[in-house]
Amino acid sequence: MTPATALTAPAPAKVNLGLAVLTRRGDGFHEVETLMARLALADEVRLDLEPGGEAGVRLTVSGEVPGGEGLPADERNLAHRAARAYLEAYAAARRLQPAALPGVRLELVKRVPVAAGLGGGSSDAAAVLRLLARALPVGDADAALDLERLALELGSDVPFFLSGHPAAVARGRGERLTPFELPELHLVLVNPGLALAAADAYRELVGYTPRLRPERALERLARGTDPGWSNGLQPGVLRRHPELRQVLGALREAGLTGVLMSGSGSTCFGVAVDAAAAARAAEALAASQPGWWTVATRTSTGAC
Repeated sequence: MTPATALTAPAPAKVNLGLAVLTRRGDGFHEVETLMARLALADEVRLDLEPGGEAGVRLTVSGEVPGGEGLPADERNLAHRAARAYLEAYAAARRLQPAALPGVRLELVKRVPVAAGLGGGSSDAAAVLRLLARALPVGDADAALDLERLALELGSDVPFFLSGHPAAVARGRGERLTPFELPELHLVLVNPGLALAAADAYRELVGYTPRLRPERALERLARGTDPGWSNGLQPGVLRRHPELRQVLGALREAGLTGVLMSGSGSTCFGVAVDAAAAARAAEALAASQPGWWTVATRTSTGAC
């Protein structure tokens, strides 16, 4: 088996433009409804194949972002698990012994904070699946390798990133996706250096919430008023981590609208009128709070 030329792909972050937690499911997960929007901010994933399978999956991680210190490069890392899952499915589809598989070398450059509500790990995993599907296509047995199933087994946000949709309303655990037309939005993201696991955010849930009304929110935003979107996980997280109130307040004081915590937190964001306003707000926030991770970015409108 000849190694493929090195392949590289971005692993974009996302924000949740509203998140409703509707009920608890029988499988232990929560039924959610959320508008997910892909961002220009992205990690980078590089993949090389090595003949012989002796190396298995090898991952190196670099980059300086909140929560990235000591980020594991083994099976605790979702990118590593994604590569292992694809290789196992590929071997089953092609009826290959492990020794016949190539080794996989991954390089991950982290630019998205870890455990921050931006989907960085899930996006890394989706990028690995996409790259391996290019480097090791199954061919005639394509139907036997279900990338969507692998994505959902890895995590609830992975199907969104695998889909390539710039924006989508996600339902169920997050796997039922309806593409959503979203205008380009200029955002400021702030993370105070607090890492939050999604499971912890759900444990702090204070109550279920009504369904989303994303069209109404975007109509308000287009009129120059606050969109009024909400995050059902935010009240519980704020109760446990009241320091995030300072972050939300600082974003509002910077003149941003639609200020909200993204996903399970702890990154918060606000919408600026244009790219220049976002850059000015991010610069001012970084100057006043140098300990915070602060970035100006935008939503993506093209296919991934």
